[in-house]
Amino acid sequence: MVGLVKLMGIIMVGYGIAYLVKPSVARKIIRFWEKKKRLYWGGVLSILIGIVFLMAAPYCGVSWYVILMGILALVKGVVIFVAKDKEILSWMDKVAKLEAKNLRLLSLITVGLGVLLIYSV
Repeated sequence: MVGLVKLMGIIMVGYGIAYLVKPSVARKIIRFWEKKKRLYWGGVLSILIGIVFLMAAPYCGVSWYVILMGILALVKGVVIFVAKDKEILSWMDKVAKLEAKNLRLLSLITVGLGVLLIYSV
């Protein structure tokens, strides 16, 4: 389980760096998840990641951070199923239409959170 948490941190850092170098990649990823079926698969994936994080947290060096990330992942997954599709898609559209510098800022946050996740294991 701890290995999966570290792997998720590595994936976050990788995606964050890709978004930082080329913000259009972030737009393509957002557009990919906009289809209804994929959106719900993303919700399931978020819930599973949250469960894995919460199960692995006691074995991590900084367990409170892993617990926090797990709770956020669970909340995200539940919101995807509870909120109206229009609201979620409109939020995703707003993020996809951000200027490149703002997408780069979001990517830096993603990299930072991923690095913290790696070191919390």
